[in-house]
Amino acid sequence: MNAIAVLALLGITTSILYYFAATFAAVRFRRAATQPAPALPKIAPRVAVLKPLRGRSSTLTENLTSYLESDYPRTEFYFAVADYEDPATEVPVALRAQYQFAPITLLVGEEPDCMNRKVGKLIRMAERATRAEIFVLSDADIAVTRDHLRRVVGELAADERVGVVTCLYRARPAGPLASRLEALFVNTDFAPQVMLSAMIEPIRYALGATIAIKRSALDRLGGFRRLKDLLADDYYLGKFAADAGYEVRLSTSIVTTCCEERRFADFWRHQLRWARTYRTTRPASLATIILHGPSWALLFLLATGFSSLGCVALVTVLAARIAMARFMICRILGLSDLGREAWLVPLKDLLMTGIWFASLAGNEVEWGGRRLRILAGGAMREAND
Repeated sequence: MNAIAVLALLGITTSILYYFAATFAAVRFRRAATQPAPALPKIAPRVAVLKPLRGRSSTLTENLTSYLESDYPRTEFYFAVADYEDPATEVPVALRAQYQFAPITLLVGEEPDCMNRKVGKLIRMAERATRAEIFVLSDADIAVTRDHLRRVVGELAADERVGVVTCLYRARPAGPLASRLEALFVNTDFAPQVMLSAMIEPIRYALGATIAIKRSALDRLGGFRRLKDLLADDYYLGKFAADAGYEVRLSTSIVTTCCEERRFADFWRHQLRWARTYRTTRPASLATIILHGPSWALLFLLATGFSSLGCVALVTVLAARIAMARFMICRILGLSDLGREAWLVPLKDLLMTGIWFASLAGNEVEWGGRRLRILAGGAMREAND
């Protein structure tokens, strides 16, 4: 057996072990998620929900409504857009008329000297939320269940050592193949890796889908302004909190995003941005190439000259991968209607291998219509500067 075949066999073995380990971690997470949420303090902390907006997706109204209909007792809602020409402006204005008893504030305008425009909006909203004891920030494409805030705040307030609680997310595709591939990445790559990571090591990062942070912790970190030039602001918010001695916890509340990529190029650019961001913020993420089972199985098949052993290895890996993916989608994330998508996972895995290699060739990414260069330490600059 040649060296390439031995390397591929090592990748196959590691991938299959990972499938079992990730499934075990997912079952543990699911069991914890079925437990009752921690009780809120006798006087519930005042919460400010911060939502930076840009553009109007087909699910934006539904996403924002899910927060407004939360059963948490003391909540203020803040939305921010860059200017009145942003079509997202219409949604909170309309919701303010519909939910007249909800304290809704819409902020318009840019925060100067912020390379990260999302963080610029967070700065403006946090400065207005003067009474909030806890900030809950999440991306505009996130929808939540009615008990989400109660569970997240309960987990955050249950232990004074905890400074940040962050949430895992699942994804639904909007229809086209590109959105289906994007959703599969979230549901069968991202989610199980986070569950496994949370099981074997302390969490030292946060996920932008939802971050709940105590005001006292945020003030100690230097506020959102410390993130103003960083691309992976969510990752660094968790990292800075962990560096300051706070615990970062993964919530048992799973939130939902809708993937609306229309073209394959949209999927490729989005995943390339994530891959290059991971590589620059956490270089250890490069090791995930060892988990690309279908790619290793295909390489083993080629290295062994299409031998019977190579064929058996390929079929075994594909069967294990599809079974793990279907279990994650249906049983862990509760998206049983998407179980049929699992057969696309090997194709998505091969594409992710290509994206992994492409991510090594440069530090430039596209985000929000801008081309940015990632600098050492996670800061970003316009690529044409």
